[in-house]
Amino acid sequence: MTDKSVLVDADALLGMMRKRRVARQFTGEPVSVADLQKIVEAGRWATSGGMRYPHRFLVVRDPKRISLVRAASPGMIWEPPALIVLMIETEQANEDSMHVEHWNVHSIDIGTAAMSMTTMAQSLGLGSCPVTSFSKAAVSAMLELPSNLSPEFILILGHPLPVKRVVNPNAPKPITVRDLTYWERAGQHDPELGN
Repeated sequence: MTDKSVLVDADALLGMMRKRRVARQFTGEPVSVADLQKIVEAGRWATSGGMRYPHRFLVVRDPKRISLVRAASPGMIWEPPALIVLMIETEQANEDSMHVEHWNVHSIDIGTAAMSMTTMAQSLGLGSCPVTSFSKAAVSAMLELPSNLSPEFILILGHPLPVKRVVNPNAPKPITVRDLTYWERAGQHDPELGN
């Protein structure tokens, strides 16, 4: 049975998700410690395979360290005021029989944590952008990570610069939920009546 006290307005939540955009450029305003704590807490409450939680979060606010990470991250086109490196604690993962080299459970855990974090950032009025194009070895060295922490995903955060959205007349047709969803069997895009 669902605890009704934890429910939020589903339409409001979906509306917020529809408005979320990747932010790649930020103002110089720092992200508060309170906001960063809420974001990592959202990551902690994400689902985790077997409730093992092999992931760890490293919050980086030092501009020099962020600049070093950016030098090894072609996917980071702008230096943000803060970033969170989502990592796998490989020794714990192996002890828990979640062998990183053979299983993808840790990738799913990283993904659910990242999604929870981006949703929380949006709810706080912050912009975020996932960065997956980076040198793991270089980022590990620049952040002085021990060998048991493997950087898997970088989430950049900040107060987004206002961007005027321009509709490109040559842009592809937007994807709809119907385009992505099948009902009961592959190829059936609409729910069958009476089911």
